[in-house]
Amino acid sequence: MKIALISLGCPKNQTDLEYLAGDLKNDGIEFTDNIGDADAVIVNTCGFIEPAVNEAIENILMVNKEKRADAKLIVTGCMVERYKNEFSNEFPEVDFFTGVGTLYKVREYLENKNTHKAKREFYGSNRMLLNTPYYAYLKISEGCNNNCSYCTIPSIRGRLVSRNTDDILREAENLVKNNVKELIIISQDTTKYGIDIYGKPKIKELLKSISRINGDFKIRLLYLNPDGIDKDFIDFVFKNEKILNYFEVPVQHFSDKILKLMNRKSDSNKIKEVFEYIRSKNDFSIIRTTAIVGFPGETEEDFLKLLDFIEQYKPDFAGFFPYYKEEGTKAANMKDMPSKKAIRNRLSRLKKAQKKNTMQTLKNLKKGLIECYVEKSNDDFEFILEGRAAFQAPEIDGKAFFIDGHADKGAGPYKCKIKRIVYPDIYCQIVK
Repeated sequence: MKIALISLGCPKNQTDLEYLAGDLKNDGIEFTDNIGDADAVIVNTCGFIEPAVNEAIENILMVNKEKRADAKLIVTGCMVERYKNEFSNEFPEVDFFTGVGTLYKVREYLENKNTHKAKREFYGSNRMLLNTPYYAYLKISEGCNNNCSYCTIPSIRGRLVSRNTDDILREAENLVKNNVKELIIISQDTTKYGIDIYGKPKIKELLKSISRINGDFKIRLLYLNPDGIDKDFIDFVFKNEKILNYFEVPVQHFSDKILKLMNRKSDSNKIKEVFEYIRSKNDFSIIRTTAIVGFPGETEEDFLKLLDFIEQYKPDFAGFFPYYKEEGTKAANMKDMPSKKAIRNRLSRLKKAQKKNTMQTLKNLKKGLIECYVEKSNDDFEFILEGRAAFQAPEIDGKAFFIDGHADKGAGPYKCKIKRIVYPDIYCQIVK
């Protein structure tokens, strides 16, 4: 049997599919990139916001059109979990569907047997990386207790459920043994790891244990909400040589009024404290953030507080997203939505300000050597290799293109010199 895989949404979603793919591969199933050659196609969906739902629907319809008539169409993941009561009626072309945390049922369906596979056993028991194999996402928990008023995650993935530390370490050791050079820690709220199991956060203890694993690898931290970051945690990151000085700190806004309406756990003073302390410890650390524009009740005055924050505190990378009114969230019933024109204008102003920040960061980095990984030949120009620098997280912070030097040690890492900046990407020479 041959299966084609389509992974949509965030790295957490991708990781779920990698566990399923590993189990299927272990059972002798083959994989293909050609939908027309597949005996079954699995579409693992995201359902977080409206555009993600639309993307999932488009992919389901595309697969149904391109697959063989006798091939099975299987749909899994967040969109199924969110709309499971309506799914079978809305998509009669789908042969089998299952939601979050139950992807193992796909294996039962394909092999016509009941494995009774427990969720804990499913994590990390087998895994097939779907990205370039020098890096891997390492999921440390599921769900979230924050209940931000705009967010559908708690209704889709439930409350916080941390993985057992021994399970995480076992998976991390296996990934490093298989030449993974970068472990990217992911969850819904990384700093809250362990609260449900141990009664208090245990993220530092977990990171200490991971960093003791034998091997040449680095650790990248994503999803660090500012309310869970204190000076002690920041000091810990800088002192641990295994952990990259890369802080992904989603602020979502900077107006205290909007932060309160969002039910965020941090106010503007806490956000300032986190950013200022990181910068005071190391000017060359990288900070990435995200913000939502057009939340109900956001005035021009509220927006200007966010814009001033971006201009003054200068995150190195940032993503800005329009607010989407999502059914089932508290914010969906809030009034005073800014106009679509105002939202577009505000997004444009934020992106313009952030481009200046990122360009300045890249110009500063151009002065010295940087560490990079090579992933593949460019799709359009085979003689140009592409990958990313260590200060770039996969998929979100731009790419590195290599226009000079020799990549004779696989993925690397390589010491490189930035020769040219074409926002948001860099063009590099491999030095050694």
